[in-house]
Amino acid sequence: MSFVALQGLILIVIAVAIFIAAVFALVEALRYPPEAYVAAGKRTKTFWGAIVGGATVLAFLTLPPAFGFGLGFFFATAASAATIIFMVDVRPRLKENHRFGSGGARRTDRGGW
Repeated sequence: MSFVALQGLILIVIAVAIFIAAVFALVEALRYPPEAYVAAGKRTKTFWGAIVGGATVLAFLTLPPAFGFGLGFFFATAASAATIIFMVDVRPRLKENHRFGSGGARRTDRGGW
Protein backbone atom coordinates (compact mmCIF):
# COMPACT_ATOMS: atom_id res chain seq x y z
CA MET A 1 0.00 0.00 0.00
CA SER A 2 1.42 3.34 -1.00
CA PHE A 3 1.70 6.31 1.32
CA VAL A 4 -0.94 8.28 -0.63
CA ALA A 5 -3.41 5.38 -0.43
CA LEU A 6 -2.78 5.07 3.31
CA GLN A 7 -3.33 8.80 3.73
CA GLY A 8 -6.60 8.58 1.81
CA LEU A 9 -7.75 5.65 3.92
CA ILE A 10 -6.98 7.53 7.15
CA LEU A 11 -8.90 10.58 5.94
CA ILE A 12 -11.91 8.45 5.04
CA VAL A 13 -11.86 6.82 8.49
CA ILE A 14 -11.73 10.27 10.10
CA ALA A 15 -14.62 11.47 7.92
CA VAL A 16 -16.72 8.45 8.93
CA ALA A 17 -15.93 9.05 12.61
CA ILE A 18 -16.97 12.70 12.29
CA PHE A 19 -20.22 11.67 10.60
CA ILE A 20 -21.03 9.12 13.33
CA ALA A 21 -20.32 11.69 16.05
CA ALA A 22 -22.48 14.29 14.27
CA VAL A 23 -25.41 11.86 13.97
CA PHE A 24 -25.08 11.00 17.66
CA ALA A 25 -25.01 14.71 18.57
CA LEU A 26 -28.08 15.35 16.41
CA VAL A 27 -30.01 12.56 18.13
CA GLU A 28 -28.96 13.97 21.51
CA ALA A 29 -29.94 17.51 20.50
CA LEU A 30 -33.40 16.39 19.42
CA ARG A 31 -33.90 14.15 22.44
CA TYR A 32 -34.17 16.91 25.02
CA PRO A 33 -37.27 19.14 25.30
CA PRO A 34 -36.99 22.89 24.65
CA GLU A 35 -37.36 23.61 28.37
CA ALA A 36 -34.15 21.71 29.12
CA TYR A 37 -32.16 24.15 26.98
CA VAL A 38 -33.63 27.13 28.85
CA ALA A 39 -32.97 25.48 32.22
CA ALA A 40 -29.37 24.78 31.19
CA GLY A 41 -28.85 28.43 30.25
CA LYS A 42 -28.07 27.58 26.61
CA ARG A 43 -29.47 28.75 23.28
CA THR A 44 -32.78 27.28 22.09
CA LYS A 45 -33.42 23.75 20.92
CA THR A 46 -34.12 25.10 17.43
CA PHE A 47 -30.74 26.82 17.33
CA TRP A 48 -28.78 23.75 18.43
CA GLY A 49 -30.87 21.47 16.24
CA ALA A 50 -30.04 23.63 13.24
CA ILE A 51 -26.34 23.85 14.11
CA VAL A 52 -25.91 20.14 14.73
CA GLY A 53 -28.21 19.25 11.82
CA GLY A 54 -26.09 21.40 9.50
CA ALA A 55 -22.97 19.76 10.90
CA THR A 56 -24.46 16.34 10.16
CA VAL A 57 -25.20 17.35 6.57
CA LEU A 58 -21.67 18.70 6.12
CA ALA A 59 -20.22 15.53 7.62
CA PHE A 60 -22.35 13.44 5.28
CA LEU A 61 -21.11 15.40 2.28
CA THR A 62 -17.52 14.61 3.20
CA LEU A 63 -18.06 10.85 3.47
CA PRO A 64 -17.09 10.03 -0.07
CA PRO A 65 -14.46 12.63 -0.74
CA ALA A 66 -16.68 14.27 -3.36
CA PHE A 67 -15.07 17.68 -2.94
CA GLY A 68 -11.59 16.27 -2.74
CA PHE A 69 -9.60 16.17 0.44
CA GLY A 70 -9.00 19.93 0.54
CA LEU A 71 -12.45 21.53 0.50
CA GLY A 72 -14.13 18.37 1.80
CA PHE A 73 -11.93 18.28 4.83
CA PHE A 74 -12.66 21.95 5.47
CA PHE A 75 -16.35 20.97 5.70
CA ALA A 76 -15.45 18.05 7.96
CA THR A 77 -13.53 20.38 10.26
CA ALA A 78 -16.49 22.75 10.50
CA ALA A 79 -18.81 19.82 11.21
CA SER A 80 -16.52 18.43 13.87
CA ALA A 81 -16.19 21.83 15.55
CA ALA A 82 -19.96 22.22 15.88
CA THR A 83 -20.32 18.64 17.07
CA ILE A 84 -17.55 18.95 19.65
CA ILE A 85 -18.97 22.21 21.03
CA PHE A 86 -22.38 20.60 21.47
CA MET A 87 -21.01 17.41 23.01
CA VAL A 88 -18.55 19.11 25.39
CA ASP A 89 -20.46 22.23 26.42
CA VAL A 90 -24.21 21.86 25.81
CA ARG A 91 -24.92 18.16 26.33
CA PRO A 92 -23.42 17.91 29.84
CA ARG A 93 -25.49 20.90 30.97
CA LEU A 94 -28.63 19.35 29.48
CA LYS A 95 -27.92 16.08 31.27
CA GLU A 96 -27.48 17.93 34.59
CA ASN A 97 -30.79 19.75 34.30
CA HIS A 98 -33.04 17.12 32.76
CA ARG A 99 -33.75 13.55 33.73
CA PHE A 100 -35.53 11.01 31.53
CA GLY A 101 -37.71 8.31 32.92
CA SER A 102 -40.61 7.98 35.30
CA GLY A 103 -40.34 10.64 37.93
CA GLY A 104 -37.50 12.58 39.40
CA ALA A 105 -35.62 11.74 42.55
CA ARG A 106 -36.51 8.51 44.24
CA ARG A 107 -36.76 8.20 47.97
CA THR A 108 -34.27 5.81 49.41
CA ASP A 109 -35.22 6.19 53.06
CA ARG A 110 -37.75 3.64 54.25
CA GLY A 111 -39.00 5.62 57.18
CA GLY A 112 -37.44 6.09 60.57
CA TRP A 113 -35.85 3.37 62.56
